[in-house]
Amino acid sequence: MTDLGFLLARHGYDAVARDRTARGGADTYVSRLLGRRTVVLGDPDGARAFYDESLVRRTGAVPPPLARLLFGRGAVHGMDGTEHRDRKRLVLDVLDPDRLDSLVAEVRGALVTRAGGWVGRQVDLHRELVSVYGAATLHWAGLDVTRREADLVSRRLAEIVDGFGLAGSAYVRGWRARRWAGRWARTAVRDAREGRTSPATGSALQMIAATDLDVREAAVELLNVLRPTVAVSWLGCFAGLALASVPAEERARLVQQEAVHERYAFAQEVRRTSPFVPALTALAVRGAEVSGVRVREGDRLLLDVIGIDHHESRWPAPRLFDADRFLDHDEVAAESAFDLVPQGGGHPSGHRCPGESLTLRLLSETIRVLAGLDLEVTPGATDATRMPTLPAGSHRVRVERPTRQWPDPAWAAPARALG
Repeated sequence: MTDLGFLLARHGYDAVARDRTARGGADTYVSRLLGRRTVVLGDPDGARAFYDESLVRRTGAVPPPLARLLFGRGAVHGMDGTEHRDRKRLVLDVLDPDRLDSLVAEVRGALVTRAGGWVGRQVDLHRELVSVYGAATLHWAGLDVTRREADLVSRRLAEIVDGFGLAGSAYVRGWRARRWAGRWARTAVRDAREGRTSPATGSALQMIAATDLDVREAAVELLNVLRPTVAVSWLGCFAGLALASVPAEERARLVQQEAVHERYAFAQEVRRTSPFVPALTALAVRGAEVSGVRVREGDRLLLDVIGIDHHESRWPAPRLFDADRFLDHDEVAAESAFDLVPQGGGHPSGHRCPGESLTLRLLSETIRVLAGLDLEVTPGATDATRMPTLPAGSHRVRVERPTRQWPDPAWAAPARALG
């Protein structure tokens, strides 16, 4: 049997499905990843086991060439137990929902301003979203940067994200960007600690600089606050692709102020159908049985993100984009912690992504702005072998005209001119 690592490198998002078929088709089954016995977990029960802290550990689970590129050395993502809970508490404090309102408002206003300049043009939607999300996040985080510097930092953060799939030149660019961003973030932390800059009280930079983390660790966690926000640009492109095929009357509804639940549902379906990663990994610290499969101490556990988000027992017609399936829910917590895992699963107190609610809010605002535009996306097949992937044609989106005015000037007003 072919090693799953080879399949991931060659087939990307389709790799686990191919491996599962070759090994009998069960949701949970035994495979091999990088030569190590691996139990693939492809249903909600498997996800529940994956987030059982008595069964798994994260330390050393992600191969260093990937983990150090995407997260940085010593990041919270690779910690366990008390160390993980203490470090995650910092991240949760920084990303407290009450602190995010200004960031969401700034992204909203900047998108409206930027979108006004797209009319009659062909734009690279991904590049535009990277620029808007990145500049807004840097300002919100307490970093006083020029527009030119904001664009540069945002591009470097996007290059780090783009390299995580080990795709040749993108991986090399990702590492160059990681080294550059690390130096930039260490300088930002030192400047804040030594009084050369004065980030606002309660900003991400101020809170992280005030910790007793050494400069390198503090810089890593600063980047781990900034980078995921820029990464939402990938999902924003899939939202644009989905909106381009939505009837005009439905798009008109998504623009309306009161359509909060409809935009939330659309954002959730974008996340379900366009997961950022195909799988997540951990290591078993003891023996157990999961869905009838024996897990041995030391086994690698692989969470099949796509398989769970498309499991027919929970998602009828799973390949169909149907935002209505989420209309009964109005918050992340309303979803099961184990049957919708595009950014991982589990509970917020454990290893669930602390930026999940921010992702949903940014996507909802992006959907509202894009729904007010007449978008034409060049048709084509999205490359499922490329991780992370973008929808075909997202770099050539034609904006013919606004289909309607955004109705509430107060909603559209930018918190700061990011043009």
